[in-house]
Amino acid sequence: MNEAHWVEVFKRLEPTREAPDVLALPHWDEAHWGKLLTRTTQRHFRASEVVIQRGAADRTLYLVAAGMLEVGVTRVDGVSMTSLARISTGSILGEQSFFDSQPRSANVWAVADGTLLLLPYEHFSEFGETEPELARDFLFAMARVLSIRLRNTSFRLRR
Repeated sequence: MNEAHWVEVFKRLEPTREAPDVLALPHWDEAHWGKLLTRTTQRHFRASEVVIQRGAADRTLYLVAAGMLEVGVTRVDGVSMTSLARISTGSILGEQSFFDSQPRSANVWAVADGTLLLLPYEHFSEFGETEPELARDFLFAMARVLSIRLRNTSFRLRR
């Protein structure tokens, strides 16, 4: 699929009860999204494929353009996986490493076929230099996603 299709996917998203952690930028139009998404590359994935490996050194941010993924960690036995979250179309992955430049903290595997849009840190940095207001908007949308995920983690820990 082409960039115009992905713009339509992200432009019309709004948080829902099932997917509260989508990138919410309701005031962005096609041109705004296009300026960001032209800096991404597509990566298709198949169900059960591991798309992020824990411990990998990579600072790329992943925008979920289509599909469903699961974030998890390997248990002490080294065999079983514990699911931490499901990530759906319109959200992001890899935000921790994107921000702190540390190795990946969890495994991510596909639950269903889909497509990721990869945004390397260097490309985002260039975007920030040429489009500072849009970069600020995008960072706040990512911060909102992080906040929701932190709240969900805190809630699970209290149970």
